[in-house]
Amino acid sequence: MRIEPSEILQEEQQLQFAHFDNDLALRLVIAIDQYVKRNYPKPVGIKVVHHGLPIIRFLMAGRKESPWLERKERTVLESGHSSLYVYAQKNRDIQFAKWAQDEHYAICGGGFPIIEDRNVTGAICVSGLAHLEDHKVITEVLKQMI
Repeated sequence: MRIEPSEILQEEQQLQFAHFDNDLALRLVIAIDQYVKRNYPKPVGIKVVHHGLPIIRFLMAGRKESPWLERKERTVLESGHSSLYVYAQKNRDIQFAKWAQDEHYAICGGGFPIIEDRNVTGAICVSGLAHLEDHKVITEVLKQMI
């Protein structure tokens, strides 16, 4: 399946917040939990970071701790884009190509920027499914909430 960077950028532009706060983060994590339970047989880990603070880290029952949430978070915050966008651009961007060799980054789907007033102020990360599904979980829930 070919991933078009322009489609991912369009999602990022459409799925922005007028205002994001801790209460919205909680509602978002609950909605992701419910969405995953309805649509997938596997549990996921979810992390929301806003203004440099970890707001919520939630592991569904049966999900073990792993470094992927932090890796996806770092990828989103340092690139200013979803981790799936970085994945799609890794062969076109020297920095992203370097990140593909660095265990501190996740060059795969599952990290999405929190964008307020056209500024990235945080990240929403999901890990535990195939990377395209991790991305889809986030974007489908955001489409319902925004």
